[in-house]
Amino acid sequence: MSFNIRDRSSIKHEIEQTHVPEKTLALWSLGQAGMVIKNHHDDVIAIDPYLSHAIEKNHPGTEFTRRFPPVLEPEDILDIDAILVTHFHDDHMDLETLLRVAEKRPDLPFYIPSVDARDIAAKYASLRRNVAPAITHETLHIGDFAITPIASAHSEYEKNAQGHDRYIGYFIETNGLSFYHSGDTLVTAELEEELIRRKPDVMALPINGGDYSRLKRGIVPNMTFRDAADLYHSVGSDYLLPIHYDMFPNNTDNPAHFVDYMLQHYPGGKFHLTMPGERVIYMK
Repeated sequence: MSFNIRDRSSIKHEIEQTHVPEKTLALWSLGQAGMVIKNHHDDVIAIDPYLSHAIEKNHPGTEFTRRFPPVLEPEDILDIDAILVTHFHDDHMDLETLLRVAEKRPDLPFYIPSVDARDIAAKYASLRRNVAPAITHETLHIGDFAITPIASAHSEYEKNAQGHDRYIGYFIETNGLSFYHSGDTLVTAELEEELIRRKPDVMALPINGGDYSRLKRGIVPNMTFRDAADLYHSVGSDYLLPIHYDMFPNNTDNPAHFVDYMLQHYPGGKFHLTMPGERVIYMK
């Protein structure tokens, strides 16, 4: 699979200039699990922005090599209001991106699961003003965004001595809309129950799955395309955005299998496979 990526300056300009009507969300795919989200009040947040080649640079010979270049540079997101990180893996918490943003915006909050937030702040002095803890069920307020961390199981729930979760997703409410970004997780009874109760309008769920070969190489599994489609149907969400299928050829599943499964099992279900840098407008 190859991608025709637009010039990053045009994507940056599009984020800045997009006017978001009421009861509407604008979302941009950064590839992998990364997203930029803008609401009616021009509040902008980024989730899991991996905007560098840090994995390849820090781990020569790694099998995790980007299929396409970053759609934005870290300096292109300096005007946002917050960065949300779901967990510590390099393709979600990209320290190169965070360090480069912090250099220009030491006031910009980086919400990181509290299990790792203190260690990151202690290790990187230039991030100390930015790093803020994200704790399950403690709602954050960023402009008109109300953001509630929800526990994720990647591939199991992991908590510290205080009971804080190491892997989280984010349930986001704004202007009468709700959006859930799972980060990396399997489907569990606890997650399904919480999402049924909250019933987000839009869900972003991974579809890369896992298998014995990947597990043997230390690659932790995610929900499969079937899991994501079934969870979307069970929760009763309006719209599904698959994630975590486009960047690394060694850790994915064929997204066409997801499309076929949705069409066969949930005809009429609304979904969209985004391309890197693509804008999606969701209107309730």
